[in-house]
Amino acid sequence: MKMKKIGIVLVGAFIATVAFAQSEMDETKPVLEQEASADISAIQTANALAMYGYANSSASALIEAAEILAQVPTQKLDASAEQQGESAEREKAASKTAYTAEKLLADGKKLVGKDRSLEKWISKVEKLVKNSGTRGAVGGPKYQYSWAYGGGGKTQFRVPFYAHEAAEIYIDSIDYADLDLYVYDENWNLIAKDTSYDLDCYVRFYPRWTGRFYVIVKNTSRWDSCFQIFTN
Repeated sequence: MKMKKIGIVLVGAFIATVAFAQSEMDETKPVLEQEASADISAIQTANALAMYGYANSSASALIEAAEILAQVPTQKLDASAEQQGESAEREKAASKTAYTAEKLLADGKKLVGKDRSLEKWISKVEKLVKNSGTRGAVGGPKYQYSWAYGGGGKTQFRVPFYAHEAAEIYIDSIDYADLDLYVYDENWNLIAKDTSYDLDCYVRFYPRWTGRFYVIVKNTSRWDSCFQIFTN
């Protein structure tokens, strides 16, 4: 009977040790999620509308995209971009224009032409766009426009994130290119990735520690591609 009790105690101790070790191991791993925050979700919707608007010459899609972006305050992402790879298209890629509320509204108005049915809506969006440029960005996602060489070229950023707070990264290709996203910690351990065949990439995770993370955008398409990067 005593031997049986000792065996039970030993088994219990073993299970507790394994559970503790697993808990310690889990502390080194980020918690991953795929549901975007409200601001990032709104930006994703606006970019999808912009892409549709340009592909189909739709004034209403571009104006609606401008309206959405004008209502999402953004800050400048102060992170240098380091391009890796080679291409003769560098100047062309670097000179392309990002999707901004101002540009989308201006291009939407061009497509409207002499049609006055959208005048009230355009006037409303114009005010939103104007106010978005003067109110200052308090909170909201951080934003930067960049590009990557074609044929597997990579663009690297170092972005700070805080421990136990949701970290989001959204990459939007404005060239219909297939981009892949990889996130590494300061020791080059892979934290998160999105290698789907969609035209954008998104990851959301909770870092276990505060620090700067390597964000790598890989262009798997043949040609140089411009993209927008948003983080929280």
